[in-house]
Amino acid sequence: MKMNFIISVICSLLLGYLCATFLFESQKSTTPTFQDMNHVFFLQYEEPLTEENSSLAHLLIKGETKKVYAGITTLEENAKKIQSEYQKQGIHLLIQEGSVDSEEFISELSQYDILLKSTKTTEELNSVLSTILSSYEEFVLNQ
Repeated sequence: MKMNFIISVICSLLLGYLCATFLFESQKSTTPTFQDMNHVFFLQYEEPLTEENSSLAHLLIKGETKKVYAGITTLEENAKKIQSEYQKQGIHLLIQEGSVDSEEFISELSQYDILLKSTKTTEELNSVLSTILSSYEEFVLNQ
């Protein structure tokens, strides 16, 4: 009687441990981490601005080194789309990865990324990028 009880307790503990390990590992691999949620792509001008390209849509000058940004996105495909659109105009952009601490900005940026995917013209693209950079200044830089 005691032997049956001990064997069933050991089997229960072993089965519980295996199930918990499996669930923990599957949850860990499918849930994005906090760092991944705040991952963004900054589109930085490669060259210094001249009078002809300073008339572009809203520009963001960030930091003491005066880096000038044309846009921000959370999706790499949008970053490449923006980079190729500017490349057609003869403007070279660098895609720089970074992170942003503002959850409000990230949630708003994910909505703008949907708009960026659907833009067809350069004017629409510049309009969305201008709005994104204004939001970045409001939510992140003015904190």
